[in-house]
Amino acid sequence: MEKLLQAKDEEYVKDLFQKNLVDEVKLTLIVQSQGGDRVNKFNEPYLPYAEEIIQEIASLSDKIVVNIYKDSPEKEKEYAIKNVSALFVEGKNTDKNIVYYGMPSGHEFSSLLEDIIDVSRGLTNLPELVKDKIRKISSTVEILVFVTPTCPYCPKAVRTAHQFALENKNIKGVMIEANEYPEWSEKYSVYAVPKIVINEKIQFEGALPEEEFLNSVYEAIGINLA
Repeated sequence: MEKLLQAKDEEYVKDLFQKNLVDEVKLTLIVQSQGGDRVNKFNEPYLPYAEEIIQEIASLSDKIVVNIYKDSPEKEKEYAIKNVSALFVEGKNTDKNIVYYGMPSGHEFSSLLEDIIDVSRGLTNLPELVKDKIRKISSTVEILVFVTPTCPYCPKAVRTAHQFALENKNIKGVMIEANEYPEWSEKYSVYAVPKIVINEKIQFEGALPEEEFLNSVYEAIGINLA
């Protein structure tokens, strides 16, 4: 397979990592081997590209470690993956709660880079008031963010969900590439992206400001912020 990152892109990302990475980050990819009973025919062709892109990213910094587990029921259970392929961005302040289902390509490539930096630094750029409210959440929250690679508004929604997850381990932020997972898209009536689903209860479209997004999280767990 040819390299996915061009030389100029590699140079940019390497410089970005040199300036911003602090602690080690693990990129953990859980893959069911081809031919497994649960292989998603829409997702399967993308798996080699997912492996390749994280390997190329990791080659640009000694602070990034790649772990790839194939056909491992133990890891599938440990990471509680929903389907055949999931990428986790892990650091000392995460708990398997920053997740990508599907290839982080197109506009979502920037989300992955920014997630790596946030996890390495253990910091987000959320407003302090929002951080305080997020940290008070004691209930389990799962935020699904449906995206497509060509959507320019989707990275903001993904980043918000992932930053919430970094601020509070009770929150799991999950990016789902809608085209790779059409069954999920149909289940959640994804007709436009970004489409956000919180705890199977609250749904909305669009990249809301952090405060409004947080209001929806609180609504999903039955708390009124007003």
